[in-house]
Amino acid sequence: MIRTRAELRAAGVPISTIDNRCRSGHYTRLLPGVYCTTEPTTVLKCRAVIAWIPAAVLSHRTAAWIHGMLSEPPRIEATVPTGVYRRPPPWLRLYRRNLAPESIDDTADLRMTVPARTLLDCLTVLPKSEAAALIDHNVGHTVFPQDVLALCHTGLPGSRALRTQLHTAASCFASEPERLFARAMTTRGIRLLPNHPIGPYRCDFVDERSATIIEIDGREFHSTPAAFRHDRRRQNALALEGWLILRYAAADIYQHLPRCADEAARAIRHRRHTHWHP
Repeated sequence: MIRTRAELRAAGVPISTIDNRCRSGHYTRLLPGVYCTTEPTTVLKCRAVIAWIPAAVLSHRTAAWIHGMLSEPPRIEATVPTGVYRRPPPWLRLYRRNLAPESIDDTADLRMTVPARTLLDCLTVLPKSEAAALIDHNVGHTVFPQDVLALCHTGLPGSRALRTQLHTAASCFASEPERLFARAMTTRGIRLLPNHPIGPYRCDFVDERSATIIEIDGREFHSTPAAFRHDRRRQNALALEGWLILRYAAADIYQHLPRCADEAARAIRHRRHTHWHP
């Protein structure tokens, strides 16, 4: 249990007794004026941070852990207002930033950033591979896509590639093969428009500059004769308008992703070059 020095004094515990209990190990001094009366756990350390700085908001990987996005972190992370200055112990990292009220979840047992804000914050502190996996596993599940898109308008942290991937995932909440393919194309420097309309048709991915369409076909592809005929009419109409249509089976995305992405990237770059320099 977490107790502050003020709370202990109000309960009639003398300062000398508090100091003696700390020396004997009955109390653990976690932060200045904040004590733990039991074995400190990660949750108790979170409570100690808020007791130490009432304006603090648990954020980044700590908030992600509470939201169920990441495993238990080795260090607590919290955000405090820009005017607050504290020297934290090694197990605590503080970020100074004024959070908007809509970025804070005050309804939970612990004050923390909302899932969308937490996801964006994690992009700035996680390695790229872990940040990419966090996006893929949580957008549309732990994090509502519309919440991410709302925050996108206020500016995104992290690298440009991760920002593009996050926006893509939130925009179309694509299937797993589509998310894998979009991420692979982003790492190759090509940003595709997901779930993009062309005339009466909607395509999985579009690069307008090269007039290229990329479709990821799942197991349900051509499940009925009517679907087969509709797809042929659609593909012919787009091809007659000058679009290149590349199709990849979901199984190939899983098994041969680099080869598929390299092929699509080569085709797009070649068509971009010939389009501008015929």
